[in-house]
Amino acid sequence: MIKTREEWIASTREASLLPNPPLEQKDGKWIIARRKEAWEALGPRIFDDYLDRFRQIAIDVLRERDPQFELVADERFAARIYNKTLKHSDQLRKGVAETLALLGSFPQYLTSCSHGKAEATAAIAVSEILKEADWVIWASVNAHLPMLAEAAPNEFLQAVEKAAAQEPSPFVEIYAQESGGVMGRNYMTGLLWALETLAWHPDYLTAVIVLLGDLASVDPGGNWTNRPANSIVEILLPWHPQTCADVSKRKAAVNTLLHEHPALGWKLLLSLLPKTHAIASGTRKPTWRALIPAGCPEKVTNREYWEQVNIYAQLAIDVAESDRSKLTQLIDHLPNLSGAAHTRMLELLASDKTTGLPEQERRPLWEALVHLATNHRKFADADWAMSQEAVAKIEDVASKLIPKSPTLLYGRLFTDRDFDFFEEKGNYEEQRKALDKKRQEAVRKIITASGVDGIIEFARSAASVWKVGVALGVVGDPKVEAALLPTHLLSSDPKLQRLTASFVRGRFWAKGWDWVDTVELQRWEDEEKIAFLSLLPFTRETWVRAERLLAAKQPAYWNKTSAESYEPNAADLVFAAERLLEYGRTQAALQCLERATHEKQTTPTDLVIRALRENLGSKEPPNTMDQHALIELINWLQGNSETDPEKLFQIEWSYLPLLGRYSGGSPKTLARRLSEDPNFFCEVIRAVFRSKQEKKPEGEPSEERKTIAENAYRLLADWHRPPGCTKEGQFDEAAFKDWLTAVTHSTHESAHFEVAMSQLAQVLPYSPAHPYGLWIHKAVAEALNAKDAEAMRSGFTCELFNMRGTHGFTAGKEEREIAAKYREKAEAVENAGYHRLARSLRKVAESYEYDAEREAKRGPFG
Repeated sequence: MIKTREEWIASTREASLLPNPPLEQKDGKWIIARRKEAWEALGPRIFDDYLDRFRQIAIDVLRERDPQFELVADERFAARIYNKTLKHSDQLRKGVAETLALLGSFPQYLTSCSHGKAEATAAIAVSEILKEADWVIWASVNAHLPMLAEAAPNEFLQAVEKAAAQEPSPFVEIYAQESGGVMGRNYMTGLLWALETLAWHPDYLTAVIVLLGDLASVDPGGNWTNRPANSIVEILLPWHPQTCADVSKRKAAVNTLLHEHPALGWKLLLSLLPKTHAIASGTRKPTWRALIPAGCPEKVTNREYWEQVNIYAQLAIDVAESDRSKLTQLIDHLPNLSGAAHTRMLELLASDKTTGLPEQERRPLWEALVHLATNHRKFADADWAMSQEAVAKIEDVASKLIPKSPTLLYGRLFTDRDFDFFEEKGNYEEQRKALDKKRQEAVRKIITASGVDGIIEFARSAASVWKVGVALGVVGDPKVEAALLPTHLLSSDPKLQRLTASFVRGRFWAKGWDWVDTVELQRWEDEEKIAFLSLLPFTRETWVRAERLLAAKQPAYWNKTSAESYEPNAADLVFAAERLLEYGRTQAALQCLERATHEKQTTPTDLVIRALRENLGSKEPPNTMDQHALIELINWLQGNSETDPEKLFQIEWSYLPLLGRYSGGSPKTLARRLSEDPNFFCEVIRAVFRSKQEKKPEGEPSEERKTIAENAYRLLADWHRPPGCTKEGQFDEAAFKDWLTAVTHSTHESAHFEVAMSQLAQVLPYSPAHPYGLWIHKAVAEALNAKDAEAMRSGFTCELFNMRGTHGFTAGKEEREIAAKYREKAEAVENAGYHRLARSLRKVAESYEYDAEREAKRGPFG
């Protein structure tokens, strides 16, 4: 007998009233409350022919290609809008996948079926669902792969292995579908969770690790943290293993990975070695199948932990012994290696095979050891520091690897990480000076040993060409100066050009203007002079020399100089800004003006306004401008009584996108104009909103029109100064009423009344209290209470909700407090005669009371 849906619902509702019912209704949806118990109870009622039919249903349902993949990646979040949805609901697909998992996990409950029928049904279904599946099918069934893995582990692993071995593998294309951002998608998570689930059982560990290695080998990387390589680490972490396999089985899995994916295996070993700080999130645990055997320990003993660590360390040393290029990476882990592994590592580094390597190959080993020893001596009192005896042993090994060639010996000194070379805490300036002297002595020795050509080649290979050049400049070898100046000031080789630039800086810092005036600049080409002068400090001394040496070519200097505004005396900043503006360097001029105003220098307001205006049309790259400087200059103009209000009005309008709520600036002039000038408010409303009398325009609006509308909308959104509020913080009731009357008349004429009142209302929550006790000024309450003010009240309550901002979970406590506050306010305004406003406030209170009830029923995570 076939029952209708209504009959099924009636029977289900009756059954749900019994003690411990199998079904429950939650938020209008029926769910199985105790799935396993229901499976056990229904098992004898299931027969072979049922399973045959279900198997085909499962294949048809879970092998369906998701139509969302017919859309480009950026549009898939809107698949429902495009009607690109699966035939079967997510709930149904989930139920089918879970039923397969139950068949494979609890076949003993199906007592009316043939022996092995349940397991075979699950195995065949999984094999058929994933048979020769392309990337679309794998991605479509992604969410249900953990259930398929529990349904038939061996068939699932075989399917993944076959897919990974295909050319091209479907997983390569799935990786290509990954996207980031709020609407980003990742279609590999289900597969990773499925493999992590199976890794709990010792029988599947090695196969899972190798398959994750196969997936990692084609992983291009991305923004999502769910990555195959991370899954391998999570599964095998010595202090938090996510497998019940014993240590010997884990070692076998790692060895197999090293054999099949050597590079990945090496990275894994390094990840498994002890670290000072580490976190683990854990992996997915099985839902149905007993993949976690009884007696699987939940915690790792100290002995087991160090047993694993020692195994992984010894494996890593084995790898490094056969490939000594990996020794440098392993040195970083020396402090955390166990005694036996630590000793073996030092012995390997001190062995004849290692010390006999060519100097070029020994250098990184020596540098890594020296850096390690220096760091542990510097922080000898830290908890993580090695003992001084252990550090001494490392220094002894390092001494056996030290290169003899000056270029190799001193290369490590020339990086941008000065702090790495400080040998003690504190006295950093003194240590920096000492480091500079070491660098200067180093370049002297390299020049002595290898000559000018040698030091130039050394600079090319240094991590910081700039540091080499500065040291050379301080040393001031005439041969080096002759080789670099002016030849390489304009070199096409960027390293040579940077070396020469840093040499000029270093030479100036050491000898100043006396050295500059000894350089025979008169013999140089104009371009060389300009390049040289641009490297000197951006001060009046340089500007005077530029004027004398360049004459008519002087503009080229102002166009090229970095114009670093912190270099000139504050008194010269206005002059510099005027020159920079003259030659089209608007952004540099603004930087100078910002510092001038910060230093309280006399600065013409019209000059600042001119610079800000010219910046709007500047062809300079916009991302090179410090937006903070722009905001500070606008703030300065707003606080300067000499500023022309109309000019400031235009500046604020032009820079409105920068003057957001959290930028440190605000459009004070515009906001004041909105509050004081009803015509301006109406103009802004008309710029954003279409009149009721106006038909929707055909085609897209112009870019200029869009910009005006965006600015106007932004201004309204950040407007918090109600009409009637004075500069002194008082409230002018007459001014408020006059403003409202003018706006009402104008917007009725233009058919913008409702939207104008709604926008006005969103600033009214910021109105002051009435002088005689009411929490809101009575003139504002009266306007909100008017019969025709429904739109205004709607906007007012909307802003009340918005004012709450972000909030956390309090199980409804905070919502109840807010509701009580609004009920109290509603009572106050009703008693004052504003019953319509009171009704709106009570609706706000009711909304919060509803939220409080809902929050009390759910947990902090939904």
